[in-house]
Amino acid sequence: MPDDTKPPNWPSSVIYTSRPIISTRFPPEQLQYINRLALPCSTIRSLPPLPLCKHPKDIVRIKLITQAEHPAKGQNGLFTVRKLEGGCKVIDYVGVIHSRTPQGQEHAVVDEHEKSDYDLSLIRCMSVPSSSSSSSPTEPILIDIGIDAAKHGNAARMINDYRGIAAKPNSEFRQVWDPVTGWARMEVWTLPGFGLKKGDEVLVSYGKGFWAARTS
Repeated sequence: MPDDTKPPNWPSSVIYTSRPIISTRFPPEQLQYINRLALPCSTIRSLPPLPLCKHPKDIVRIKLITQAEHPAKGQNGLFTVRKLEGGCKVIDYVGVIHSRTPQGQEHAVVDEHEKSDYDLSLIRCMSVPSSSSSSSPTEPILIDIGIDAAKHGNAARMINDYRGIAAKPNSEFRQVWDPVTGWARMEVWTLPGFGLKKGDEVLVSYGKGFWAARTS
């Protein structure tokens, strides 16, 4: 059974999950982009369960930020409980996996994740639809798949951007592939050469696109 025990200081407004969730609106034909074991005829039920990502309580903890000068004062941050070397895994980023690829007018739906502050890009690539053939070539389309922790997630959603807190980020997001289940995963790693001391806040760069979308 999944270990969905909430870590200390978990917000009541968010559903804690230790396993990624596939959106009910996710197109089955795009499963091949998020699972290396998937075939054109695969379904979620035919594939291995999504990987369990237990809370690393021996590595990080959620903490309320009280410093007046901190940009996220009154909100939560993620802090180390012991020293971490540079270039090591901190935590998985868990949320709802959803497709941002336009499905055509007949499948048009409102993207409930579009304005989320917790939506990361999981897979982004150009691809030719599998239904195309050499006799009737199809133009490549942009496959854009995200993972959103706005309403369902784990402690990684508490990680703040470094701006206004430190000169540089000390960690980064990394997209990896689970070697057993074949699923794409998003992880947080400390940057090489950036060791963290006990009590340090885990900080990443949200990217210029994140801030541009909120200041335009």
